[in-house]
Amino acid sequence: MMASKIALYKQIQSDIRQKIASGVYRPKDRIPSEQELMDAYKVSKITVKNALAELADDGIVVRIQGKGTFVAADATAGDASAPEGPSAGARPLVGFIIPTMKTGVIRKMVDYMERYLKEAGYQMILGITRESAAEESRTIHDMLGAGVRGLVVFPTEDEKYNESLLRLSLDKFPFVFIDRYLRNIETNTITSDNLGGAKAAVSHLLNKGHRDIALLSPENANTTVEDRTAGFEHAYIEHGISIDKSLWCHVPLHILRSDEAPGYVTSFLEARPSVSAVFTLTEEIANLTARALARLGRSGVELVSFDDPGLPNVPYIAQNEEEIARAAVALLDVQVRSEYDPRQIVVPVELIMPLVQSESPEL
Repeated sequence: MMASKIALYKQIQSDIRQKIASGVYRPKDRIPSEQELMDAYKVSKITVKNALAELADDGIVVRIQGKGTFVAADATAGDASAPEGPSAGARPLVGFIIPTMKTGVIRKMVDYMERYLKEAGYQMILGITRESAAEESRTIHDMLGAGVRGLVVFPTEDEKYNESLLRLSLDKFPFVFIDRYLRNIETNTITSDNLGGAKAAVSHLLNKGHRDIALLSPENANTTVEDRTAGFEHAYIEHGISIDKSLWCHVPLHILRSDEAPGYVTSFLEARPSVSAVFTLTEEIANLTARALARLGRSGVELVSFDDPGLPNVPYIAQNEEEIARAAVALLDVQVRSEYDPRQIVVPVELIMPLVQSESPEL
């Protein structure tokens, strides 16, 4: 019954506008309640709330707590079919939900996201989940309650099929995943080329003659880690070299978030003296690895990281945080303006070599 590429809350708005324009609803008339609209359109309460909130922002309806929603006395429905975006006088809210502020990548994304949202006419509100799926759900609920027009979500490290995110997808509410995503769920996603970046980093080490390359990473609990791990494997396959997966270490998240992490990484490397190089999948793991190698007196082991660990002479895969933010805002804006056409965008990465490098270890 409804056009598949129009967000459900926009379809409800369009129907209400058309009924006002045709005289079905006249000024000061009460329109159906939230429950009645939920039943009529077979949608969630969140969808109805957002539909009515935007109509209220546009002066089409007036919401009176405890009484209901009424057509404004001076309401004009306007062109019900025209795309609606942020107006010059309004500053519609967009929520940006992140798991932490600890990494340089996320701090840059926050800065760029705020800039590009402002340029597009939106006001950003920030939510930090502290890597908690429960907090992620609460933050989504609170932001929807505050009337955000859309969400950009950087999911938690321990990625699950969060019911709140699934609901947004089913309701076609404007939102974009960045960095991580949920497999087999049709959503808008912006990710870096995690597989290609990892493959380039490991190929760099293989081309230098390294064979016993360790992989150190957070637990394989999300698509980012999965794709970077796959990139490691692809590099070995392309070089025709067998992989020793006993040199792989995916640190359990409960350990990574505790004081046990340094000892865990040190013990892993100490038990593997043949390792001549390490590829780490995050800047946090890179710093843990560098400290562990220093404690073990293994300065000859070469280190390469995904993301800049801030360590001297360490090559790393650089993400383009500005392009990720720009693309996310552009994709969100299209959805806010009524078109729902899920897309998956992969942003290229780059292997950055330090100006001064330590000499390669003798193999």
